[in-house]
Amino acid sequence: MPGLSRIKERDKLKPRNGDEPHWQRLRQGCYLGFRPSKKGKRGTWFARAYNPDNGRNSRKAPGDYGPLQGHEVFNQAKAKAEAWADTVESGGERSRDMQMVRDACEAYR
Repeated sequence: MPGLSRIKERDKLKPRNGDEPHWQRLRQGCYLGFRPSKKGKRGTWFARAYNPDNGRNSRKAPGDYGPLQGHEVFNQAKAKAEAWADTVESGGERSRDMQMVRDACEAYR
């Protein structure tokens, strides 16, 4: 499995049959994928997360990274994939930080 955080390794990747991305595991049930462009452009990033409600993986393209370069692109894609996976794993609503009983009561409503 390639290390998508390594720019030189990522640049050497070839497109796969069926346009399947190259995946890197971030944590259990959460993956970051990269599909190299067939036209020599930047390529496309993907997030994949296990959805416990339906027992299947969900996939999302987290967006375009415009002017970002190199490690900045990976870091941003990784952060978006992890945040989206948190949402999928929590049933579609991202959990808030609970610091006080009042926070838990407001979230319960």
